[in-house]
Amino acid sequence: MIGWVRRLVRGDDGGPSASEAALERAREARAEAEARRPVVLAVAELLRHAREENHFRERIEAAFRGAPR
Repeated sequence: MIGWVRRLVRGDDGGPSASEAALERAREARAEAEARRPVVLAVAELLRHAREENHFRERIEAAFRGAPR
C-alpha cells in the first residue's frame, strides 16, 4: 500500500513495462494452473470415490448394527 502511495506522489505510474510484466506473470500463472488441472481432477476423482466408499461402508455397518437411519 505504501509503495502505491509513493509512486503516486512521485508521479511514477509504473509505465507499460510494469503492466506488461504483470500481464506476463499472470499468463505464466494461468499456464501453470492449466498444466496442473489434469492432476487435480484425477486426485479429486480419487477422493470422491474414497468418500463414497466410506459413506456406503458406514451405512452398511449401521444397518448390521441396527442403528436408526
